[in-house]
Amino acid sequence: MHGRIPDALAPFAAAMGAGAVALIAPPFALLIVACLGAHALMRRESARIDLVSLAGPAFAALIVGAFVGLAGAIGVLFVWRLIADTRWSTTEAQRLATAAGRPAEASWKALAHAWATPLYGLALVAYTAPHMIAGLPLDLPHVPFWVPVLAGAFAAGAFFDWGLRRAADWRLGELAVAPALHLLLHHAVFLLAFGLTLDVSAGIVTLLAWRLASGVRFQVSGARGVARQFADT
Repeated sequence: MHGRIPDALAPFAAAMGAGAVALIAPPFALLIVACLGAHALMRRESARIDLVSLAGPAFAALIVGAFVGLAGAIGVLFVWRLIADTRWSTTEAQRLATAAGRPAEASWKALAHAWATPLYGLALVAYTAPHMIAGLPLDLPHVPFWVPVLAGAFAAGAFFDWGLRRAADWRLGELAVAPALHLLLHHAVFLLAFGLTLDVSAGIVTLLAWRLASGVRFQVSGARGVARQFADT
């Protein structure tokens, strides 16, 4: 088995702590996220902001905001961040699976389940909209009750299928811990952030904290791997 469990759980613990603080004292939660962001920037060798990737969501938010108001624009940005963070997480899962010698687990088909939980969270946020995020209104097109129900049922089925496959790998002694644990925490974060709470602000803080803390962990792990390779040569 591959992977270090304590290293993987540390970002999850940071995310849960930040989310809990956001429920009690939102300003302190923002301070935690800011500190994690500053720490992540300091650990990077070079800070680069891809303005081109921001142009599309910003333009879409401006267009929607011009027609339906600020709440709709914030909703566009929320959907964009949800998709971007899901894509980031699945990309990390692909990297971990490839590094563990399990390329089959890095395919888009094998990772389709990782999109089910975020989509369920999005459906639930849309059903319970409007919301307030840091004093700003957030609104999404309203969906009927059966949309989050079906999305939740699909997410549960996809997660159960993935869990059975990983359990079979464990029984055979072939479980790759790093990608499996990352995906397990992926489902837990998105479910706790948007699937089990109506406080979207706390959910966003949780997701931001998890990504920032995980980014630092992956950078440190990568540096350790390079150093180990040089030590072996």
